[in-house]
Amino acid sequence: MTTASGGLPPVAEAVLVAAVDALPARLRKKVDEAVTRFAALPVTEADGTFVVAVDDSTAVTLVTDGGVVRSAEGATCSCLLAPNCLHRAAVLALAPAHVEGDPAPAGVAAPDADAEQPVAEQPVAEQPVAEQAAGDQPVAERAVAEQADPEQPVAAQTGAGQTGAGQTGAGQTGAGQTGVVPEVEEPGEALTVQQRAAVEHLWRAAVDVLAAGLTGSGTVARTALLRAAHEGQACKVYRPAAAARVVATMLQAARTGDPDFRLGDLTAALQELIGVLQRLRSEGAPSGGLLGAARRAYDLQGSLRLHGLCTTAVLADSGYAGVVTYVVDRDGGLWMIADLMPGDARRAAKAGNATVALGETALSHRALTRAGLVVSGATASATRQLGAGRSVRAVTATGCGWHEEPLAGLWAVPLAEQVHRAFAALGQPVTDRRAGDDLVFLTVRIEGTDGDAVHATTTGGTAASDGAAASDGTALTLRVADDSPALGYRDNLRLLGRAAGLELLVVARPDPSRPGTVLPLAVAPVDGTGWNLPAGQGGHVDLAFDRLHSSHLPRSCPLLPEAGAGRTPAANTNSDPVLRLLAAQVERTVSGGRTVHTFAAGRGPSDATRLRRARFDAGAALLDRLTEAACTRPRDAFGRLSGDDGSAFAQAWLATAVYTDAATRAVAEATWLPAGSG
Repeated sequence: MTTASGGLPPVAEAVLVAAVDALPARLRKKVDEAVTRFAALPVTEADGTFVVAVDDSTAVTLVTDGGVVRSAEGATCSCLLAPNCLHRAAVLALAPAHVEGDPAPAGVAAPDADAEQPVAEQPVAEQPVAEQAAGDQPVAERAVAEQADPEQPVAAQTGAGQTGAGQTGAGQTGAGQTGVVPEVEEPGEALTVQQRAAVEHLWRAAVDVLAAGLTGSGTVARTALLRAAHEGQACKVYRPAAAARVVATMLQAARTGDPDFRLGDLTAALQELIGVLQRLRSEGAPSGGLLGAARRAYDLQGSLRLHGLCTTAVLADSGYAGVVTYVVDRDGGLWMIADLMPGDARRAAKAGNATVALGETALSHRALTRAGLVVSGATASATRQLGAGRSVRAVTATGCGWHEEPLAGLWAVPLAEQVHRAFAALGQPVTDRRAGDDLVFLTVRIEGTDGDAVHATTTGGTAASDGAAASDGTALTLRVADDSPALGYRDNLRLLGRAAGLELLVVARPDPSRPGTVLPLAVAPVDGTGWNLPAGQGGHVDLAFDRLHSSHLPRSCPLLPEAGAGRTPAANTNSDPVLRLLAAQVERTVSGGRTVHTFAAGRGPSDATRLRRARFDAGAALLDRLTEAACTRPRDAFGRLSGDDGSAFAQAWLATAVYTDAATRAVAEATWLPAGSG
């Protein structure tokens, strides 16, 4: 079988690192050019052997073991310079990296359910990511080589990527509380000499990537990150190692022109990596959360009676895809069941029909959202991710609709409490968010669409604690959680946008980067009747997997002839242009590196001046500090750079990025609610 070079098998990161390290210095400078040229070469596969024909006399052969190239002997080249040749290194650099301990690639037998798999806790972006619940061992999540955590969309993170603390059920957060109880991290033991060396190695690699920027970080820089990540993993510095792999994966996606690559995602991943490394370098006895864990701990929960709520797709930047299903217990508490494996959007689209790996149940994830479970010997992580160990027993039970308890209680929580809880959770790493804490449960009326987004306003159903309908009339913008055509988000949202006047219940995740914006995951009729949904659909629609048709909507709400023809009121768009300016500077650094801050501002006022005019004095000071750190390059008596390892620049950029994120999230949260409602 012959395919494009994108059909190469995963390569163990140690094999790639060794191949690039073995190259002479003169060839290292040419490796990125070779990677670009080789991307168009055909790949021939037969019985687990992949052959890339470089020219008439040269071919690179990759031999897989269990679907992965695991050793240097599995990658050979027919040229005279092999094995230290450019051809072999370039082909290996084109292939996706594989981390030992990750699940086998799609189509390859999975490891035993009780086999221990390392899991790093990596936060990312805005999509939650879910952990693989096989034998109580999570897999990976949004970027961490993403070793696992739920949705961000995977959501759910998701964003992703997805995803806390604090209950999500009705009545579990009192008035005036945010719904998330911050945990005080206890100091851990001091880092060992080997761990400090691993942290410094990771810091050096991360700082070099930031200083060079995306445009200057090629295969050599990516290999340096993978090498440092490998050493960190061996020294039990799990979280930074996982974060480094996320950045390396995104650098490769950018180099190969992956359409799913987003500069904002790379910015968030670099911020996570540099941020956790900075804390490890500065704290004498860092908390265990900064180091991460090789295996997520699952605690016994006893017996649970669960009702399915909804299921959503997860697409992780590290190449994992799958599904996260949310279930609710008798008290209204949310739990999640996740299934992530290597794959793309097509794998995520199919995962909804995969069997839930929990006890003896034969339900698919989509079927579980319309049914229930009785679980004995249940285990779960601190994020309420249910485990699937051999001691867990589960049988199918009846479910309930969104208008019945305990699900109905989710919509009874005042909007202000939901928003505070969700934004507090969104400020945490994806893998630290507890199930459902980053979700909001809304009752909305569709107002129209502009073709790109759906405009809606909240209606009654979440009365404030003082009796006022504080949730009524809040203008919202509904946007797709994921653009992939393999998933139903866009088509479903486009149809709903044409149904002006339609009222519906929504399970959604707020977008912390845009005011008054949510990413809907599932919808249902507001009164439980009036729609013509298929009998097996349980009265609600999971937007990623179920496909809405015009015949499913009530006849009392005729569709507009074309998108955008209805009333499209201005949604809550009080986004601050000055904040967007600051965010652009943060991303500009990631794209162009340190050099972009050394150019003069030109004839107009500088960005720092514009920030001061808008009373963003803190942001202006941080931007000045960033520019000063970029331009300060000490030199010795002979004019050579001396005494500057880039750390001051990285710290200045990190401070600016953290401030920008916090300010943007605060502005977005404030625009959700009327003044004084928080």
